[in-house]
Parts: sequence; structure tokens; C-alpha cells
Amino acid sequence: MPIRVLAVVVLLALAGPAAAQLTPAQAVAEMGRGINLGNTLEPPREGAWNNGPAQESYFDAYVAAGFATVRVPVRWDEHTAGAPPYAVDAAWLDRVEQVVDWGLERGLYVIVNAHHEDWLKQNYADPALRARFDSIWVQVADRFQDKPDRLLFEIINEPFGMTRTEVDDLNARVLGLIRETNPTRLVIFSGHDYSNIPHLLAAAIPDPDDPYLVGYFHSYDPWSFAGLGQGTWGTAADRAVVRSRFQQVADWSATTGIPVVISEFGAVRVADDLSRRVFLQTYIEEALGAGFAFQVWDDGGDFRIYNRPAGTWGEDLTPLIHAFPDGPTDLEVDDDGPVALSWTLRSEAVAVLVQRRETGRAFETVAELAGGATSFVDVSSIGGQTYRYRVVARTADGTDKISYPVEVTVRLTERGPYFGTPTALPGTVEAEDFDEGGEGLTYHDTTPANVPGAYRSDVAVDIEPRDGGGFQVTGVASGEWLEYTVDVAEAGTYDLTTYVATAEGGGRLRVSVGDQRGELLVTPTTGDGQTLSPLVTTLALPAGEQVLRLDVLTARPFNVDRIEVQLSGATATPPGVPDRSFRVFPNPARTTVTVALGTVAGEGALVLSDVLGREIRRVALAGETVVPVGDLAPGAYLLRAEVGGRVVGQRVVVKR
Repeated sequence: MPIRVLAVVVLLALAGPAAAQLTPAQAVAEMGRGINLGNTLEPPREGAWNNGPAQESYFDAYVAAGFATVRVPVRWDEHTAGAPPYAVDAAWLDRVEQVVDWGLERGLYVIVNAHHEDWLKQNYADPALRARFDSIWVQVADRFQDKPDRLLFEIINEPFGMTRTEVDDLNARVLGLIRETNPTRLVIFSGHDYSNIPHLLAAAIPDPDDPYLVGYFHSYDPWSFAGLGQGTWGTAADRAVVRSRFQQVADWSATTGIPVVISEFGAVRVADDLSRRVFLQTYIEEALGAGFAFQVWDDGGDFRIYNRPAGTWGEDLTPLIHAFPDGPTDLEVDDDGPVALSWTLRSEAVAVLVQRRETGRAFETVAELAGGATSFVDVSSIGGQTYRYRVVARTADGTDKISYPVEVTVRLTERGPYFGTPTALPGTVEAEDFDEGGEGLTYHDTTPANVPGAYRSDVAVDIEPRDGGGFQVTGVASGEWLEYTVDVAEAGTYDLTTYVATAEGGGRLRVSVGDQRGELLVTPTTGDGQTLSPLVTTLALPAGEQVLRLDVLTARPFNVDRIEVQLSGATATPPGVPDRSFRVFPNPARTTVTVALGTVAGEGALVLSDVLGREIRRVALAGETVVPVGDLAPGAYLLRAEVGGRVVGQRVVVKR
């Protein structure tokens, strides 16, 4: 038995049952999962940074979420006189006590420290500054001496700028001052610099005979990922490094008899989303496995865990509460066809749940399996869709142990025209009617959501309505592309006219068919995102079925409505006519469509044809003309107006 543990046992035996005192080991075991109330009481003035003043409701949220500990960083400098006796402002002490009591009244463990006291760290050799810091702790210890054992004091946060010798001196001296009024209060100390693992291991124990000490360290390793959000994290080697470092601390704790807390760790929100979850999961699994309590850093900003204004939690809460050293792990996924998952169970479970999250939705259970299950095939997964999966091991006592999530975009090996048959050329290719097949096969989009989702909401390509009816592709990004299966009626030279709209201009795109690569096209300024302008490229095309491809090379914001393909020299639809003088609504339609011709006037007819150009019905023009479609099979049709020697047209979608 370590000497320190023996000392605690002897003291408790001498004091008798009435004087039972919470030991460091008991406290750390009960503190478990914790969170920081960061960037709140440590600015120069409360609310001066990215958060407003602390609210009592936060502590209700902490308890409801499942946290057992709240660390409350406090800056004392701005509230303390600069001359002896260095009085701390009474109103500030009252405010800190109020926040501390919110936690204690709810049964939480609470840690109060001295945070951002740079005035001391940078000038520790000055005896007047040392005396001022000592006076602060004397007053804090006096104010809180009657609080429950669940309040812990942390001597100083990250004493960067002080030498190891100076920090050792500070820890020993302040501990002695605290003991004058709080002889059994649990006191947390660290090493020098940024209080990382090596600094704790190198620190002198403030009082080797004091049985009420706890050590702490901070870890944002590697900083390039956790602090700067660069790259990804989560390989077996990454996780092994954490395990090795935490084991060093566990060995130190076993040797010294001093329990340990990780009072800060985390990763910025701009870091790779999935990597951050694996990072948190790994830290928590290894911390709990080593016997450490932890408090994740939550500053309401870059490291936000709890959205204080909204009162909501993000997905990062899941590993913080549901990660366990013996939870499911090694989650792997096969994206070829229906998603196949496998995992490793590290503990007995009464049931295993497979949960899936689609873009923009919450996780839902897609399968409940027997307790020993280690694999699952999601036959309901759809090609081209992006999903996140996680595995939940439900234990006999009702505890859910949840794996880190993995993300997969289901690959497709088959493609096909959107309406079942290739688009006949000469003819019109609507930008939004790219082939079925999915991400990486028939299109590439850099973001998973269809915004605003006016058409084909199950794909990632952004599609919005056009003012005159129909749709257009919007929100393009450099490197994105779309493909369409077309059928060229006869070999020849064709003009491919791409209609784009953009307020800015300067975007670059290319249209190709098969192995015939079009020239670079540069978008002009059309004034807004609805006014169209034509861009023409000429290609020699063989007859037969082939793939037309639209590549976005440089994405100055522009929208794409359609690509008209005509034999060179043929009369094309006058630029701009369809969207200003030919309106079709509703579109998609169920029973009828109404056609408003606007500036197109004269005798003529409306002709409805299928995608192969075969006429289905012809209706005489009469102002706003109604065309019945209720008897037609669902699909795409072409509606064109033949009037005054001009031909204008638009695609119509019939639904049921």
C-alpha cells in the first residue's frame, strides 16, 4: 500500500465514523465525466468574451446530460486590489460563490481555480506579486471553507512562463495557506509550462505528507489537429500514442498514491468532424480505463460542446457520456453495394443496436441484434447516399455503450438515364436531370446536402426553382461535375449551347461528349441568378448512345439551366426567351399544366411530346392555355410553343 493511502487510512481510523472524510481516490472515482464552464468567469469581466454571464440553467443541463463535475475557471486579478492587503472585491467573491453553489446544490463536483493570472506567471520573482497571489488564495480559502467536500481547489491553471522550480515553490506555499482554513479540502496541483503530462510527472509533490492531493494535466495532443484543426486523426497508431502517454501517468499515480484528473482536453469544431469524435472517444476510453476523471474544455466558441444560448447539445456529447473502455470498437464498413458493418465487442451486451444517420437528420436505430452480434448488412442503404453509422451495446443495467461513428457514401456500379431512356439529340439536356447512379459515378458534389432541395432532394447536387418554372443547378463548386446519357440521332457537327446565369461572371466550365472534349467556356455577367446567357461549344459527335459531361472548372457563383444541342447551322431557341416569355406551372404537375406565353404572340399551338420527340397532343394557343396531363404516365415530357415563326419549349415533369 502506498504511504499516502496508508496515511489516509490512519487518519480516518483515528477520527472515527463521525469525521469520515472524502478521500482523493473516492472523489476522482465519483467525479468521472466533467465539463468546463470556460470563457465565462475568467475574462477581465464576466461576459467580456464570447459568452454572456453564467446562468443557473447551465447546471441543470449539465446534470441532465450526465456530467458529474463542472470546472469553473476564475480570474481573480481584475477583481483584486493592487496594494496590500490585496483585498478581493466582495461582490466578485459573492458572484463566484453563487455559481459554485449552483453546482453543489445539484450534487455536482465543482473545481475552482486561478485562471489566466499572467501577471504572476510573467513576474514570479517579484515578492509583491507573490504576496498578492497568496492573499487571493487566503481569501478564497476562507470564503469557501465550509462548503461540501465536493468543492475542490486547483492552485493555478497552466503556469506557462514559470520555471519548474518556481511552480514547485508556488504549489507548496499556496497549499500551506489553504490548509490553514481547509485542512482536508481536496487540492489539485500540476507541473509547470502548459501542465502537460511530462510537466506533471516532473513536478514535486507539494507536501509528501498531505493525504488530500490530486494531480492534474491538460492534453490537446497533437495540437496541429486538436488546436488548429489540421488533417485527420484516429489511426491505430494515433490511439496507441494516447494509451502509452496515459499509462505513464497511471504508473506515476500508482507510485505516488495521488489520483489524477484531466482538467482540460478537446478539439476545435473546425477539425474534421469524424476525427474529432474518434479523438474524444479515445481520450475518454483511455482516461476512464486509467482511472482518471476528466473535464472536457468547453469555451462556448471554438471548443464549444454545449450551445448555451440555444440550450442544446451537439453530437460531441455522445462520446463524452457514452464512451466506455469496454464499449464497442473497431467499427469497419464496406461501401460496395448494401453497407456491411463489422465491429468488436469488449463486454457482454443484452442487445446490440445499429444506428444510422442520414444527412441533416438524427441517428435512428435500423437494427436491434442479439447481444453477441458483431456484424450487420444494411440492405435498406441506397446507392449514392451518405450515411453515418454507430453501434450501441446495451448492457443489463440499461447502460448504452456507444462506438465512435463512421461515415460512408454507398458506391454504385450501375448508372442509368434519369427518366429511363437517354435524352435524344438534337434536343435539350436539362441540367437537373443528370443520370441516376450517385456520387462519384454520375455526379460529384463537394457537399452532402441538396440546397435548397427544390428537386431530387435525395441527391447532393444543389437544385433550385427557376422563376419561369422548371429548375436549375446552383451552388456549384470547383471540381464538381454532372453526367447525362444521350442518344445522338446522326453523326455530325453539333453546337452545344449551355445556358447560365450569374451576377458575378468569370466562372469556367467545359461540356464534353464521349471522348470529344469541348473548349473552355467563361461565364459572362448576366445581372442575376435567373437571367440566362448562352455559351456555345462545337463538337463533332458520332451517332449513338454516349455520355455528355458538364465540368465546373472554376466556380465563380453561377447557375446552369440547360444545354441545347443542335446540328451546326440549325436555328436554335432564341437566347433568354424560355425564362422570360414562356411560363409553365405547376411543374411538376399532376392533372394539368398552365402555359403563359407573355411576349410571344400570334396564332399557333402548344405541342406536348415525350422525351423521344414523339407528339402526344396538340392544343391551340389561347392566352393562358391549359394542357391536360392527368392521363399520362409519370415522367418527363417536352412542352413547346410554335407561334409566329418561333419555337420555345420547356421540360415538364408529371407526378402521381
